[in-house]
Formats: sequence, structure tokens, C-alpha cells
Amino acid sequence: MKPGNVQKPVRQLRKSLKSLASDPTTRNVHDLRTRLRRVEAIAGLLNAGGGKSRDPLLKALKPLRKAAGEVRDMDVLTAKARTLAGLGCDASVRFLLEHLQARRGEGARRLAKKAHQQRKDAHDSLKEFSRQLERLFATKAGGCRLQTDTAMGLMDELSHWPQFSTENLHAFRIKVKELRYVLQLTEAAEPKFVKALEKVKARIGDWHDWLELMRIAGEVLDAGKNGAVLKVIEEVGSGKLKPAFAAARALRTGYLGPHRGYEMSGG
Repeated sequence: MKPGNVQKPVRQLRKSLKSLASDPTTRNVHDLRTRLRRVEAIAGLLNAGGGKSRDPLLKALKPLRKAAGEVRDMDVLTAKARTLAGLGCDASVRFLLEHLQARRGEGARRLAKKAHQQRKDAHDSLKEFSRQLERLFATKAGGCRLQTDTAMGLMDELSHWPQFSTENLHAFRIKVKELRYVLQLTEAAEPKFVKALEKVKARIGDWHDWLELMRIAGEVLDAGKNGAVLKVIEEVGSGKLKPAFAAARALRTGYLGPHRGYEMSGG
């Protein structure tokens, strides 16, 4: 693992925080949330390796990641809700979209406020973290060993995952994302495996987004007046579940089982 591979997400995150607008675009929020998660993954990797605690950094980043996640969720759900237009229930869809956009606006204001409150602590913590990374990854062997041990631990956890269900599928996706972030820190990651992880992340995420849209729609729409759109959302979400299960099973069978098709290199 090259030092530049772990320093890049830190530099990108500092840039995102510095340039964050009071009404950030969908792209800005997506980039910020992704960069926050990547830096958290690196900090977690170093903690697992017995390094100095990254609690001050994680403490500064957690409220930002949570606030960015709320805005990002509304952006994703809005895009999905827009696909429902033209199905004979446009009034219901418009009302749902207005609700999502209002929540997005509230979330964006909270994010801007959190960014203002946490900017100095995050900036100082990231600068210190960057210096620690330079020392910890001064040798290629040390970085490779940390990355390999962490990735193998995550792969082992995924390979022993309980039988998939609607209750644990999203948690599986979160662990898949962690593994994907760790593997992306090295140039030696097998592209086919990373692609398989991305597929699982996308399929489960798609199902979970429709599930969340159904939850929100059920809260703000009237079952009697808006039953048609609620039924469509439920049907679409149900249709996403089977591909999500299939992708998760294929990943575990093809790459994470006892005869898995991917092994970490120690060099």
C-alpha cells in the first residue's frame, strides 16, 4: 500500500469541507459522504493494526457523515420517486416529492451548520492524522500488512455471515463497503473482486432505498387516497429483493467461501 493511496482521501476530504456551500449540490454531498467514509475506513484500519487511537478524528467526522448521509438519502430517494411519474398517480407523487425536497432542504441546512461547527476540529484532526499516516506508512511492508490483515478479517466475517434475511442484508452491505474501501487503498486489489463487491453494494442498496421510500411514503401519504402509488412503491421494492439476495449469495459462494476465488496477497 503506497502512502499516497491513504493520503489522497484525506486531501480530498479537506477540500470538500473547505468548499462546502450552504446549499450543496447532489454531487457535492455524494463526494463529501464518500470521502468521509473512506477516511473513517482508513482510521479503522489503523486502529485494527494496533495504532494510536483515532477517536478525536472519528469524533469530529461522525456528525458530518451523519448529516451528509441524511441529505444524500433524500437525493437518492427523490431520484427514485421521480421514476414514478406518469403512472396515473401524479398528484401523490408530487406530494411525496415535495416532502422529500423539504426534508432535503432541512438536511442541507443542518449539514452546513455541522460543517461550520466541526470545520476547525476536523481540519486540525485531519492534519494530525495526515502526519501520522506519513509515519505509519513510511515502509511499504507495514502498510501492506495492515491492509491485508484488515481485509482478511472482513472477508472472514462476511464468509461466516448468518443466513441472509431482510433483517441482516443491509448490515452485510455495510461490511461489503468497508472491505471495498480497504481494497481500494492498494493497487494490488483484483478488479473482478472489487467489481463483485460493487455489484452487491448496488443491488442491496437499491432494494434498501425502495424500502426506505416505502417507509416515508407510508408516513406522509394517505392509504386510501394514495393507495395506488403506495402499491407501486411496494411492488418495485419487493422486486429488488430477489436480485439483492442473489448478488449477496453469489459473492459469498464465488469469493468468500471455503474454496473462495480470491486470496489476499501479503506483498
